[in-house]
Amino acid sequence: MAEEALKPSPELMENVPVRLRRQIVSGMRWSLWLSILAAPFGYGTSVLLARVSPEALGTYGLLMVYITLVLCWFYLGGDAVIIKYVPMLDPSERLGFLLSYLLVVCAFLALWLGLAAVWPEALHYFFGESGGAPFHVLIICLSPIPIIYSLVAAALKGTMEIRWAQTMRRVLTIGSFIVYGVLLLAAGQWIRAYYTYIIWGVYLGLTGLTTVLGVRYLMRLESWKTNVHRVRFSLPPGFWRFTFSLQQLSALTFFIRKLDYLLVLNFGGLAVLGLYVAIISLADIIRVLAEYFLETLLPSLTNLLASKNLEGASQVLSMNLRVIFIVTLGITSGLLFLVSPITALLGPSYTPLQHLFVLMLVFFGITLPGSVGAILLTSVGKQQMTVWVGLLQVGLMVLLFFTLWPRYRLLGVTLAYGISLAVTGILVLAVAKWTVPVKFSALRDYALFITVCILAGGVAIRLAPVWMFAALPAWMATMGLYLVLARYRLAECRDLLRCFVPGRLSRVFSS
Repeated sequence: MAEEALKPSPELMENVPVRLRRQIVSGMRWSLWLSILAAPFGYGTSVLLARVSPEALGTYGLLMVYITLVLCWFYLGGDAVIIKYVPMLDPSERLGFLLSYLLVVCAFLALWLGLAAVWPEALHYFFGESGGAPFHVLIICLSPIPIIYSLVAAALKGTMEIRWAQTMRRVLTIGSFIVYGVLLLAAGQWIRAYYTYIIWGVYLGLTGLTTVLGVRYLMRLESWKTNVHRVRFSLPPGFWRFTFSLQQLSALTFFIRKLDYLLVLNFGGLAVLGLYVAIISLADIIRVLAEYFLETLLPSLTNLLASKNLEGASQVLSMNLRVIFIVTLGITSGLLFLVSPITALLGPSYTPLQHLFVLMLVFFGITLPGSVGAILLTSVGKQQMTVWVGLLQVGLMVLLFFTLWPRYRLLGVTLAYGISLAVTGILVLAVAKWTVPVKFSALRDYALFITVCILAGGVAIRLAPVWMFAALPAWMATMGLYLVLARYRLAECRDLLRCFVPGRLSRVFSS
């Protein structure tokens, strides 16, 4: 009975092996419910820091720059290396590969640490004046903490332990909110005076603690147990080519995600960056929540492709696309129709920027389904295609920034980043469609999705001051319109819902 509850209808994943199907569905459920639990805390952290000062929120934005810098530049190859190769290895070889890969990453990291020690002044361009050069060098030297944290979470994903990988991330999100909330209530003046050191200390401390817990759990899994005397340095065939290709994409991802922060910091200052971080933080909820639904996609595809099950991979991909269109539209339209109370919660400095919040929400919403294309390209080792698309995005964003910033300031950077994001997000899914042997269809659904997102954004801009009173009816109308236009049948909605509801409730939907 429990197995049946975990089994979607044959229309969804009939060619996926039962054991893997159960792991995929279980991972989807844990990703959903843990993300729902953590979502208010993630944005709540931005709200708390916004109430400390725009400079404090700007410093939090610099922390996001740091995390992206470490994971994109210092963490050679990134999580996808582990997620790709772990399913291909015998359990007795996995620990040896993980430790070997960690040694390679540490050797690569040493080069960057040496450069930071010789040329600490260059870090000014990434972190501004906050903390000073000695502090910047110190946090770069502590970068192994977030790298090992990410490596352990990726190892859990590679063996489809999605629940524990998600738990690691949620502990960090919820823990940060709790610490900031307690400090703001108990020592408000202290956090306002020393927010730079507090923000960095909270992140690094919680990351280190969560990593220790993750390692302990990983070493208890049967799929990772091995005789420590047999652990040896070993890297699978094709490792170097795949890893260095991914590193190109990772390095480019840093500029895709954070070049706008650096440009605003260097041309507008920390206070202006704080305002921009508020705009991005709200829109980033779409990416964070929607990508939780895609947490199982890459490990699912790598496990299926490792067994050469193209039909099963096609079914998993198609199901994820149908899910991500609904989820992204639901999150995007919900935030659009609540933009007035949300900006009021941030404080009076942010209320005049409502139209910028709406614009960025629409751009992020339009872009998100395109991330499925990047995941698909990585799963088959064609991430180089994503690199070319990313170069186009960076070039377009820089061109638009220097064209629009001098006259429009925050509106200019919002348009520059948003337009480049949306154009290349659509393009990467099209590239995956043309080049990958895994079959899927998304053109019609994506076109309808973009149309409905833009309509919702137009309504939100026009009616934002009073729209909170009609938010629920407007959201329901938006979702109903898309479900009808995209031809989501009742049976399909029921089966997709069964993938995410807990086991007992899923039996209700199957009856």
